[in-house]
Amino acid sequence: MTGVSAAECVGLWRRILLVDAHGRRDTGTEVSWLQGPTGYVDSRGFAGILSQTGDVFTWRRDVDVTPGAAVDAGRMHWEGDVLVETGVHEDYREHWVRASGPARPAGAVLLSAEPGRRAVGVRVGDVVGWATAAGAAIGPPEPTPAWQVHGDHVVAEGTRWSITMREGEFHL
Repeated sequence: MTGVSAAECVGLWRRILLVDAHGRRDTGTEVSWLQGPTGYVDSRGFAGILSQTGDVFTWRRDVDVTPGAAVDAGRMHWEGDVLVETGVHEDYREHWVRASGPARPAGAVLLSAEPGRRAVGVRVGDVVGWATAAGAAIGPPEPTPAWQVHGDHVVAEGTRWSITMREGEFHL
């Protein structure tokens, strides 16, 4: 087992294995996770900021289609080229592999709009992630809603979103 740093997580990841609390194995459900410098989008419908304390990573969910009660935290380590995540507050184990493609440029924006709406946008290489309360999408920029990125705001899906946090290189 080898330790993981958050900086090593930048990129597009595909889950290849989930082992749940009952020992059931899932290798067929397609799950993607796009990680920027700290901002992320998960295809399961949540997005926010990733933080690290030692080997424990916490996914703060600024956007979550189905909010849960537990804090989303896992211990991560390398087994060869496989990133292994083991639940801290829930009993699970996930195996992730990095998709091919560039990890730069990388950046993210956290966005807000009235009344109390939030969104997260992440760009890594040629891949964009976008999440709102309506769901999450990860893919090439073309299928992403027509975006206009300005100094202090983004126009997407017909909404003017104020940028509340920007990191790295987020451009389309």
